[in-house]
Amino acid sequence: MSHVPIAKLGFIATLLLLLACGTRKQETAAIVPPATTAPVEEPPAVQPPPAEPVTIVKGDAPATSELALLMRAMTAFADSTRLRVAQGQELLPFPEKFKTLKTAEATPGMKDPKVFDAYDLAWLHHLDALYKAPEPERAGVFNTLVQTCAGCHGTMCPGPLVKIKKLGLPAR
Repeated sequence: MSHVPIAKLGFIATLLLLLACGTRKQETAAIVPPATTAPVEEPPAVQPPPAEPVTIVKGDAPATSELALLMRAMTAFADSTRLRVAQGQELLPFPEKFKTLKTAEATPGMKDPKVFDAYDLAWLHHLDALYKAPEPERAGVFNTLVQTCAGCHGTMCPGPLVKIKKLGLPAR
């Protein structure tokens, strides 16, 4: 007989617990204000700056400029010179063709004489200094030569910068 009242008490306790939880949910729901249905203003879209007009040219691609070809030769020279300097070898003969750097025809719109003229003079000066430097000083002079390229390409025509930065020699 004592088992029956305990079962009734358990049933009543469970029922009260369920009612109490249900009441709290209703009270909580009554406290929370209903959501407003007013439209939320979205921030204005950021407009990109107007792009420069693009000209589509049909036909053959324009020829590579004299300056671009010269700079490719300068890159090949710097790459082989880097290896020679790193190994303590003698330099190849002075590359006279690089003296045309000042007068080489550039790709239209890619050369600002106010900037380029200072860099081409500096590069030719460092090239001359590289050939006059004693062997132990060549790595530093070579790195200055490469930094001159990077400085110029940092102000205009940045495409070759990745390749230029790989040309430098590690500090000793």
